[in-house]
Amino acid sequence: MASRSHVDVNERRLRPIYDCLDNGNNKKAVQEADKVLKKQKDLQCAKILKALALLRLGRHDDSSNLLDEVHAQHPVDEATLQAMCICYRETYKLEAIVDMYENAHKLKPDNEEILSALFMAYVRMGNYKKQQQTAMSLHRLQPQKNPYYFWAIMSIVMQSHTDKRLGAIMFLPLADRMTKKYVEEGKINAEAEVQLYLIILELMEKYEETLNLLKGPLGEKLTSELLYQETREAELYTKLERWPEANAAYKKLLKEYPDHWINWQNYISSCIKLESTDWTPLENDDSYSEVHYTSEMALTFIQEILTWQADNRLLRGPYLARLELIKVLRQTGSSKPLSVSPLPLMIEYYELFGDKFCCVEDLTIYTDLLSEQEGQQLIDTLSETLDMCKTSDITFASNVKQMQRHVTICKLKRNLGIFHRQPIEHRLVLTKEFLSRHLHGLDFGKDLLATDVQFSDSYLLLAVHLLVDIWEETEDTKYLWQGIVQLEKGMKKSISNFQIKVLLMRLYCIMGVYGPCHTLYESLEVKHIMNDTLGHTIFNHIGRLGHFMAACATYGSMLKFFAVNHKETAEYLIASYKYGSFNKIYDIHKIDETVWVKAEFTCSQIAILISNGMYIIPLYPYSIV
Repeated sequence: MASRSHVDVNERRLRPIYDCLDNGNNKKAVQEADKVLKKQKDLQCAKILKALALLRLGRHDDSSNLLDEVHAQHPVDEATLQAMCICYRETYKLEAIVDMYENAHKLKPDNEEILSALFMAYVRMGNYKKQQQTAMSLHRLQPQKNPYYFWAIMSIVMQSHTDKRLGAIMFLPLADRMTKKYVEEGKINAEAEVQLYLIILELMEKYEETLNLLKGPLGEKLTSELLYQETREAELYTKLERWPEANAAYKKLLKEYPDHWINWQNYISSCIKLESTDWTPLENDDSYSEVHYTSEMALTFIQEILTWQADNRLLRGPYLARLELIKVLRQTGSSKPLSVSPLPLMIEYYELFGDKFCCVEDLTIYTDLLSEQEGQQLIDTLSETLDMCKTSDITFASNVKQMQRHVTICKLKRNLGIFHRQPIEHRLVLTKEFLSRHLHGLDFGKDLLATDVQFSDSYLLLAVHLLVDIWEETEDTKYLWQGIVQLEKGMKKSISNFQIKVLLMRLYCIMGVYGPCHTLYESLEVKHIMNDTLGHTIFNHIGRLGHFMAACATYGSMLKFFAVNHKETAEYLIASYKYGSFNKIYDIHKIDETVWVKAEFTCSQIAILISNGMYIIPLYPYSIV
């Protein structure tokens, strides 16, 4: 009772420090910690909380001294250990976290909480061997808890991921035996455990065994995703090259969800595979009655799907599936022609979805199926459906949908190369027309929010791209300056259009003007991995254009982003172990081609190197979450 009372007193004294840290008042937290330490100078948790507050105040040396002092005392108090863990994570001293919990485990070998925290410390370090040993210790401590046992199995799987040779001959077979033991004993009682077994079997390429598992009683536990079993079975039939079963499986899935594009692609692929091998079902064999083994049968099935959805909301997948079938047949060099051609299918697709922004992207994939003459015929046919295209004078759209249909036609013209084949004078006239249509279309967006994109911005982008094309041919920079002026004007009316901003940054960098680029990039509000995918638009030009201080700040922020991302990845892994999301753990680590490089240059060193004429591409720890 006295011991418990002592703990309560400590908690009450520490509460003001926790409140200050939670509120971001670190200076006040230091003061509160000093008050507690005057009464209890050896209270480890108070020292660590003070060290955390000092760390957040930027007093790293003072914080480090306090941490080292308490660390040397080998604390075992849970609150103290957690606070120290936070300090070490913020300073990225992962080895110290491991050492701290190892010392605590030696003093309290039967403490489940400490041993579990030690396992998570090894997860941060990526030490799979130690993970396995710690998880087995937890299992021996609490044999009735399945998760600890499967933590050990997952650690073995990750060891196989880092060493492919030993993985094939030692780690994966061991993980298989350990899991199979629990299966035979009937101890598998969670979906995550079944998921892990599926991962192991697939890594060992035991596809038949995996298929049997899915069809058995354990497969019934896979309920978190809709049609998960059916989808995995279809994938396994494909890996086993059992094309009749794969075809029937994908056909069944498409009947449930006819707009699932990956299933359409796999279904079409299985049909072509069967047709190329001249496969046919045996006579009086009804087991393959649902299999489609020719391209014409596939086309008939697509038409049936289109008939079924006639009374419901239009789905793009079945309409595009016919074009995909033609495309795959041509790619495989099939000599069996279909009863349909791509041109009328594209016209039909435009009639149904021409007023949607996605129409151009959908049809562009299949424009290669058309000859130059058919491409022109497509444009002529589509233009006849719009009144605003029937006269030589500029006829403006009367509503947004009509305008979008015209935009779709204009984008298809550009993708088909029709604009490129026209003389420069004609393209300049087109540029003026697009700019006029853009100004007129702004009337449709008067009531839009600031975060919305104007309906007619596509006209502006088309006009500027035409000017860029003309500049590439003539090398006359006046066309680029005209494009910059028009984009700046358009951005005032559509401040959230990212395409305008990215194109504007590109043109400024071409002209050697970096000044506005940084502001434009900041206005994009680029976050997380998009820093890597979009950063090249300006980062490659900073040093070239002589903005060394900006380069220092920019590269510094990028290095910080990748360092933080690396730390956060470890926390995602820990959460995945805690909640049993083993498939997520494997997905995160499924990037063994990635090279992890610790950045050795400070920001000032980078700036010095750039100023000396060196072209720097910063290397950083790279991870995908």
